[in-house]
Amino acid sequence: MTRRFFLTLLGTVSATLAPGAAWAAKTPPALAACATTDITAALGTVTACQGFISGNVLNSSHVQAQKDALSALGYDWDGHFNNVVKVDLGGSHTLDFHTTLTGISYLAVHYGNGAGGPGNGTAFYVLDAAQGINQLHLAYNASSDAVLYVTAIPTHVSGVPEPATWATMIGGFGAIGAQMRRRRRNAVAA
Repeated sequence: MTRRFFLTLLGTVSATLAPGAAWAAKTPPALAACATTDITAALGTVTACQGFISGNVLNSSHVQAQKDALSALGYDWDGHFNNVVKVDLGGSHTLDFHTTLTGISYLAVHYGNGAGGPGNGTAFYVLDAAQGINQLHLAYNASSDAVLYVTAIPTHVSGVPEPATWATMIGGFGAIGAQMRRRRRNAVAA
């Protein structure tokens, strides 16, 4: 009898402590995933995004969260928050860093809990602004602030010559060698 009472009591306590509907109602809603359509520009294309990360991480207190998100996008940020351009958006749909963005640019935007926003979260973006962009358009309301980490990374870096270039170079070396050999024969004959 005592054992049955103990098991019943244990079951009641565990059911009470288990997360239920009341607990779930107190948890914040899950943030949406960012999309490359969150930011648009007349002459640029967002090629990738990372986030939304819960809360505003665009400050010197959350350097590691920023480094992790940027690393996931392929950029190794040095973590010096004083070297970035930060702007206060105040709910605006227009993002202007007061500098022309060119080449590959890495930036982040935080949105608050206001109406029409994704929730209190921060997303990181890679923008190909090859032609030069001064302003970006944000798809969400409730914009809080934004950070530009870097701009003007070349969009195409050619490190290895193409096969036709190699063939031309090897042919040129062969022609120079043949010319040197011909001159040496002519000098010996004279």
